[in-house]
Amino acid sequence: MSTSTTLKSTVLPTSLPRWTYYSLFHIIGGTTGTPIVIRATKSWYKRIDLPSWTPPNFVFAPVWTLLYGLMGVSVSRIIKAGAKNNNALNLWTLHYILNLSWAPIFFGFQYLRLGLIINVALISTLVVTLKQFFYIDPIAAYLQVPYLLWLLYATKLNQAICKLNPTVGGINEARLQADLCADGDGYNDAMLEYDIAKLQKAAANYADL
Repeated sequence: MSTSTTLKSTVLPTSLPRWTYYSLFHIIGGTTGTPIVIRATKSWYKRIDLPSWTPPNFVFAPVWTLLYGLMGVSVSRIIKAGAKNNNALNLWTLHYILNLSWAPIFFGFQYLRLGLIINVALISTLVVTLKQFFYIDPIAAYLQVPYLLWLLYATKLNQAICKLNPTVGGINEARLQADLCADGDGYNDAMLEYDIAKLQKAAANYADL
């Protein structure tokens, strides 16, 4: 067998399936908020009250990578079906922008209630979008079901966090803890003073019982 024949037999395909590019686009877009999330989960997020069923931080990255990948496959099927300028894709674009805005709002600015509103809007727009997708390509809609289930869970979690950390006087516990963490890395003097005051208040309330 000649060398040229051997090379031809071992050449790998240079083209990837179309859905790969759409998945990569959605995944890369989703990573834009990753630095904000990492910074928050290593600082103020772990100091606020969270429900007992809050998932560990390491779960978020693989879950969202999978979900964004499925989003790309779903959208690629809609485009492949020839629906390049229809309401379904316009709705999806709006939904995706809302999706990317949540991390900066919740983790970046500590707007917990606004984050909850965005989550509700995400569920609403996704349900409408998936109805459109279903008429074009049912499989494209089914691919988004895991994402819808995760959104429902995330919205319930956001609601619980809001309840545990209510906004009083225009500020919530998340914003307060973020300000404390801004004074320095790790456990700083500002945090110590705050925790002592919190313990004293709890002790005083207990003594009044």
